[in-house]
Amino acid sequence: MYMMCLKEAKFIGSKKIENNSFLCDLCVLMENEEFKSFMSKHMNNWIDIKCSVTYMHLYKQIKERYNEINEKELDNRIIVYLLSKIMKDKTLRPWSITTVDKMLSGCKVNFFEEFESIMNKDLLLSDTDPTSL
Repeated sequence: MYMMCLKEAKFIGSKKIENNSFLCDLCVLMENEEFKSFMSKHMNNWIDIKCSVTYMHLYKQIKERYNEINEKELDNRIIVYLLSKIMKDKTLRPWSITTVDKMLSGCKVNFFEEFESIMNKDLLLSDTDPTSL
């Protein structure tokens, strides 16, 4: 009886994997040693998960935008440098987290239009002569 249940479960599971790309991708990902290591180190609670996903999304946005503009791949070391600069900046860090959150919540947000807007606003503020106010 127990063997029959396992056989049936494997058969049904195989069909689900075959017909559901999410479950198929999940199985591949969860069997990948590098991902399992990343997950055990960096995805232990909701805050870690949100932080990791935010970094992943920013990484993807930077890489895709660079490729779109230059028609070539951006070196991952440069992406890491840019991520570090964004996350260390007191204005860009909260903005990037909020913007990625909006994007992942289904809002139509163009990351780089928003980025340009905040950079221009920041530049305008830093260029303003306090004595002229």
